[in-house]
Amino acid sequence: MERSTWQMLEAEGELTCPIGEANDDPIFKDAYTWMKGSIASAGIHSPAPGLSPWWCWVRREENHPEPYIEDTEGLNDPVVLELSVPSEQIVLSCFDLWHFVLNKCYVWASELDEQDFDRAQESTEEGSDAAVQLQQRMQKSWSAVFELDQSAVDMGPFEAKSIQGCFWTLRLADVTAVIERDALTSHHQA
Repeated sequence: MERSTWQMLEAEGELTCPIGEANDDPIFKDAYTWMKGSIASAGIHSPAPGLSPWWCWVRREENHPEPYIEDTEGLNDPVVLELSVPSEQIVLSCFDLWHFVLNKCYVWASELDEQDFDRAQESTEEGSDAAVQLQQRMQKSWSAVFELDQSAVDMGPFEAKSIQGCFWTLRLADVTAVIERDALTSHHQA
């Protein structure tokens, strides 16, 4: 995050993220709305309307285990926060499967399931009741992003998965370390 945001957190003790401050690409609005609903379904409710959740890395892929300077691209004066967010305040999801949600793709349970969905999609007229049912089926399939220990779509072993977290309130009390830009190396040097 920008150092100025870190300084605000230090001064205020906690921060939420107004939707206008989030860098969510408008093309993915439906996916982010779905994630917010999923967070609420997990019993973690937004403290106020008009907020975007904070997103964090819980674990990166095996070849990218720590923050690198490349992760701060686009930031003027970045710092990286290490956090310890209580488990009852965060929803974890598989980063790779999250792309199925972003791209409005079906997460299949088997090869036959994928073929069945594709056939149904090809023969369904847009705007029909069947199209609405397929949309609901697709959105239901997205719950696989939360099944970190398994998935029909092979995203590798659990230990190799990149796991992201979403939570509503960033608290100073949850910050366990601050990594300055000077302490970051390049992934290519590591």
